[in-house]
Amino acid sequence: MKKIKLASQFPNIYRAITERGVFKKLPKLTISPSWQSKLNKMLFFSKIAVLLVIIVALISGIVFFSLRTYQYYTEVQRIVVQRQELQGRINFWQSIADKYAGYKDAYFQMAVLDYNLGNFGKAKLENKKALTLDPNFIDAQKLEAVLDKH
Repeated sequence: MKKIKLASQFPNIYRAITERGVFKKLPKLTISPSWQSKLNKMLFFSKIAVLLVIIVALISGIVFFSLRTYQYYTEVQRIVVQRQELQGRINFWQSIADKYAGYKDAYFQMAVLDYNLGNFGKAKLENKKALTLDPNFIDAQKLEAVLDKH
C-alpha cells in the first residue's frame, strides 16, 4: 500500500535574517547631574503623593463602611427592641387568654401581634380560636383572609 503525501500548508523555507544594521541602537540619553537630582526629587515626591492618595482613599473607605455598619447595627437594634416589645404584648394577651378562656379579643390581638412578628402559623391558630368563640367577628374574618394568602 502506498502512502499518500499531503501537501503542506506552509512552505518549507528556512532563512535567517543576516543583515546587520536593521535594528540600530538608540542614542543613549545623557542627563546632567543637576537635572538628575531634580528628577530624583520629583520621582520621590510623586511616589509620596501617590502613597498619600492611596492612604486617603483607604481611610475614606474605612470611615464610609464603618458608618454604614453602624447604621445597620442601630437598625438591627431597633428591630430587636420592636420584636421584644411585640413579644411582651403577646405575653400580656396570653395571660389574659389564660385567665379568661372565652375572651375572643385576646386571641385576636395575639393573632395580630404574631402576624406582625411573621409567625403566620401561630397567628392562624389564634385567629381560628377567636373565630371559634365568635364566628361573626368581622376583624377576625378579615385577618383570616389575609392569613390565607400566607
